[in-house]
Amino acid sequence: MSESKQKLSANKKRPLIIASSLIALILIGQWLYKRSYTVYLDDAHIASNIVSLSSRVPGWIVEMPVNSGQTVDRDTLLIQMDSRQTELSLKTIELKIANQQLSIERARAQLQLVGSNVDNQYAASVAAVERNQASLKKAASVVSAAQSNFERSKSMWQKKLISAQVWEDAQLEHSKSRHAYDEAEAQLHQLESAMSQAKAALQEREIQTKTLAILERELELLQVEKHNTEIALNDRKIYSPLTTAVVDKTFVHAGEFMPAGRRLLMLHDPNDIWIKANIKETQVRHISVGDKASVSVDAYPDKNFTAIVERIDHATSSQFALLPNPNPSGNFTKVTQRLSLRLAIEQEEGLLKPGMMVEVEIDTRDL
Repeated sequence: MSESKQKLSANKKRPLIIASSLIALILIGQWLYKRSYTVYLDDAHIASNIVSLSSRVPGWIVEMPVNSGQTVDRDTLLIQMDSRQTELSLKTIELKIANQQLSIERARAQLQLVGSNVDNQYAASVAAVERNQASLKKAASVVSAAQSNFERSKSMWQKKLISAQVWEDAQLEHSKSRHAYDEAEAQLHQLESAMSQAKAALQEREIQTKTLAILERELELLQVEKHNTEIALNDRKIYSPLTTAVVDKTFVHAGEFMPAGRRLLMLHDPNDIWIKANIKETQVRHISVGDKASVSVDAYPDKNFTAIVERIDHATSSQFALLPNPNPSGNFTKVTQRLSLRLAIEQEEGLLKPGMMVEVEIDTRDL
């Protein structure tokens, strides 16, 4: 009776064993099929551009309104440095600029007093002098002729060869010519004096023009100095350069003196993230840009993420090693090299953070 029961029980278990074996074979087949078109990577993590901020100028930190882990927007004040001395320097330069502008206005007024028609005045005076010189030469010729006539008439008068009327006419003509010459000479001296004054005015205008140009250049230099001081003043306020950023770590506190160039804090854009993975060189032939991937984040094992292959590096990681192995002894051990892979992934509710470890399954099928 017991043997028949055992046979009956064995006959009942046989279909279950067969069904279990078939299910196991199906699952193994599915796993093998998935492995045939899937590249699995566990050497991967979330990456982002970590921005390290430092100051271009040294100074005391008087205010630091942010803390690690805080989310900030673009142009949010992160660090305020002592700016009193720079503000005084800026005020001094502004006063110098105001004084320089007054000097420029005075130089322009003096230039206007000199006049803009000095060129015409000088040219007119030169022309008048030249005309008077010609008149003086003509008057000199008349004097010479009158002098000759006067000498001849005098000789003839002494010999009683001419009448008293002719002698008196010669004297009058000689006197008139001499008077005309003296007037022409005096007028020439007057015109030469006017020409000298016009020339002096012309030179004065040139000096005033050059002085005005020098003052304007000095004003430009002061404005450049003001701009540099404004830059130095702005450098004492450090703002967030990112549209949205998370402060990762701060390295200073209010009240500390910071030299120029020292790292103050680090932050990153939580939406600018990607997956950085390392693949074996033997796997790279199966992967192409644009392949889709399933991502499992260690921090959220019950949540699935998707990514897309965005870039495959063209050099292995060993090429960027600080201490390359030249293998001078001749002994060689072949080691499979790694290439860096970048996958694009969308941020979801701020869950993905730089440095988190992930596992990636890349679907290599042409869909």
